[in-house]
Amino acid sequence: MNQGIAEIALIYVLPLGISFVTLFMTASIPGRNTKVVGAILSTLTIVIDCLFYFVKNTIIVQNVEGGILLSFFLLFLFSILCMVQSEEWSSRAGFLFLSLCMLTGCIGSACFERPTLVLTSAYSPTELVTYNKKYEDYISSFDKANASSNMVNSTAKKNSVESTASEDDFDVAPEVMDRLDSYADKAESITDKMFEIMRAIDSFEPLEQNAGEMEREKRSQQALAINNKATTLNRKTIGIFHPLETREAHSELVEASETLRSAAHALYSYCLLEDPGEAMKKYNQAHDLVVIVKRHIDKFNKSIQILTNNQPQQ
Repeated sequence: MNQGIAEIALIYVLPLGISFVTLFMTASIPGRNTKVVGAILSTLTIVIDCLFYFVKNTIIVQNVEGGILLSFFLLFLFSILCMVQSEEWSSRAGFLFLSLCMLTGCIGSACFERPTLVLTSAYSPTELVTYNKKYEDYISSFDKANASSNMVNSTAKKNSVESTASEDDFDVAPEVMDRLDSYADKAESITDKMFEIMRAIDSFEPLEQNAGEMEREKRSQQALAINNKATTLNRKTIGIFHPLETREAHSELVEASETLRSAAHALYSYCLLEDPGEAMKKYNQAHDLVVIVKRHIDKFNKSIQILTNNQPQQ
């Protein structure tokens, strides 16, 4: 919700607010020459706004970065209007300096690594729209996966028997549900998948400092795939039926899957953070959590081994 409010503020409220202030000041400008300049600047303001809001993604991409670029340009026009309206040279010099600052911000936003000005971008307008939609999708898919896993966790803690896995390889036939060896077989397939995910996390190399946007997107997609696999496996681990005697062992298996999900979450967060220091903390956290996962799996295997050795012969 906060993200939606921020998008509305930067895409609509800020640019339109600057535009209305510019138009109101134009209406009150004294002098014929200044009115002509004001009319030109006001017309340019209206044209740019119409292109941004009604002819989407033709000149400026309609997203948060595009709203910031538009705001810089409108402030550039506004500072020129203030400079023309001012009578004292000191005021004119100040507004001239302000206009240069706004122009610098406008050029910087237009030529940024993820450009918002179509003319400065290596992609076509259609590709830019697809690219931004793809970027927003994998951000939202992470939020959905995290929310879904939290909902499944709360439900499974109330009644793990009612939680079911979505794939057939985790289904246990009713006539063998009370057998320890059947649970051990299913648990072994789960731990194999855990080790597969842990190998993927361990083999995930750090991003280079000068990595481009496309490279970051590619690595983020890889981290997102790992995160989704860990979330799905965690859900399946919670939902698997376990005999009463394996209660303590199964709790270790669930702890392992939840810790692995946290590790995958940290790895994905590492790809999204822009601050290098915070990003490396997440990267190191992911690898530290993998070590903890292995400890839980070792405890689980020892518990299952003890139970198997103590199982009465049938």
